[in-house]
Amino acid sequence: MTEPPLPTWARPKPQGGAPAPGSALELQYETFIGPRWETYRRKFAPFFAEPRFQPTWNWSAALFSPIWFLYRKLYLPFVFFWIAPGMVFGLLWKGEPPKAADISANPELMRDFRLVLLGVQLAAMVLAGGTANYLLFRRARAAIMLAEQRAPDAETLELILTRLGRVNVTGVVVVVVMMAVAGLVMSTGSAP
Repeated sequence: MTEPPLPTWARPKPQGGAPAPGSALELQYETFIGPRWETYRRKFAPFFAEPRFQPTWNWSAALFSPIWFLYRKLYLPFVFFWIAPGMVFGLLWKGEPPKAADISANPELMRDFRLVLLGVQLAAMVLAGGTANYLLFRRARAAIMLAEQRAPDAETLELILTRLGRVNVTGVVVVVVMMAVAGLVMSTGSAP
């Protein structure tokens, strides 16, 4: 009697791994990531073995999200981590932050406000720090596949990967300046 074949999800998977040092694939990842490739090579190791989500940690993304996502040209996660904490906080606080009159009448309200705000910020930091490496790996892998399809030669491939990858310092500077200007306007602006 023969056994039925295993479903595809249960079959043993071939052992993957990081690209061999000096291989064309490793050079493509290095071109995409930039000078910090050796650090990300280590962080991407679980994804090379099996390209599915596995939580890994990225301190920069945890401490500086959403700016880190903009810096690494991960624009959709940037928008998510920019907007989502405020939306979650609004939902948890029933849409309105406490008013000064409410706080002076009830000092415990300010304590609750701070605890909810701290909880939302910590949750966003853990989510950003735990997913950042995987999101960057997926973007690098997709960019390499796209560049291989579009590039007629190795020089063009390198130019495409450099343009798609690396970092976005200009975007970070623009956002930080806009935040500083908005902060100044809000702190010195006229109150109705």
